Amino acid sequence: MAEVHDWDDDDEWEVGAGVASPVAVPRPSPPSVGERCPGCRRVVPAGTAVCPACLSPLGAPGREPGTGPRPERLAGGVLRLVFRAGGRHLDVPRGGELRLGRSASWAPEAAAILADEETVSARHATVVHTAEGAAWVTEVAQGATNGTRVNDRVLVPDRPVRLRNGDRVELGPRAGFVVRGIEAEPTDPPT
Repeated sequence: MAEVHDWDDDDEWEVGAGVASPVAVPRPSPPSVGERCPGCRRVVPAGTAVCPACLSPLGAPGREPGTGPRPERLAGGVLRLVFRAGGRHLDVPRGGELRLGRSASWAPEAAAILADEETVSARHATVVHTAEGAAWVTEVAQGATNGTRVNDRVLVPDRPVRLRNGDRVELGPRAGFVVRGIEAEPTDPPT
């Protein structure tokens, strides 16, 4: 009896007693290109422990943004605002205030990051980091034409809203940041 060989690119065949039968050949899995960040939903390279854009910890299956264990505290009790655009950030020390807007004279630290964001107002919002470690964001009255949101909740001008680790703050429809480094739960808004 003649041996039968039937080859194609996908299978290997084993010949025995004149009958050819397929043999399962293990295939290597394709290389992983990355995973989605639970905080900002960007694709992050495989093997990365922390998202370079928003600093969310990676590799925790089933973890929803803003849940689970708190991220590591930042040195010196600093509050960090990690912007979506290029992963740049601004730090606010304890007891400090940061103005957010495109005006270089009103918001000198933030203006460099927000200068090209046409939907952000010149005087948009402020972030206060209290001496106790709490943080609050306030939209400037008659300042933010396109509004401010915290986790999709629209802010009322001149009314402070408490911030927590992992909160997403949107300045208008296109610019925003993620909050990192809050240590204590606040009790009262800043005065």
